[in-house]
Amino acid sequence: MTDSAIGALPQGLEDNLGWLLGQVSRAHGAVLASAVSELPHGLRGFQALCGAVYGSARNQAQLGRQLDIDRTVMVYLVDDLVAAGLVERVVDPGDRRNKLILGTEAGRKLLEKTKAAILAAEAEVLAPLADKDQDRFREMLRAVVAHNLGGR
Repeated sequence: MTDSAIGALPQGLEDNLGWLLGQVSRAHGAVLASAVSELPHGLRGFQALCGAVYGSARNQAQLGRQLDIDRTVMVYLVDDLVAAGLVERVVDPGDRRNKLILGTEAGRKLLEKTKAAILAAEAEVLAPLADKDQDRFREMLRAVVAHNLGGR
């Protein structure tokens, strides 16, 4: 980073993790908005669609816990994804009281298109970093998130 870029940061906050993460999060959110605009509920819709397509949860309650989304909000979110034809609720053959949330073919196609748009948007946010540093940054974030999710 150049001295002029560092000088643009408010004094006293250049090493403050919370402030730095907040700034990155805001920049990320700004470029991500258009990347997820085709999905009901935007980023949350993308996250839920990922869970449905990749089968990360057995049901919508478990998916809501993984994504830290309130149960009642999760119901509306999944309802809207179902209405859009992106996911479907299917009776779990292992427990007929349980409904699996599965991505449809249209959901899988839109997910792939959205993931490509997200990667392009994230490239804007991470543009000051070399490709190998971007990979390392994501790797470090995964380690921090995994460590902190393990305590839940």
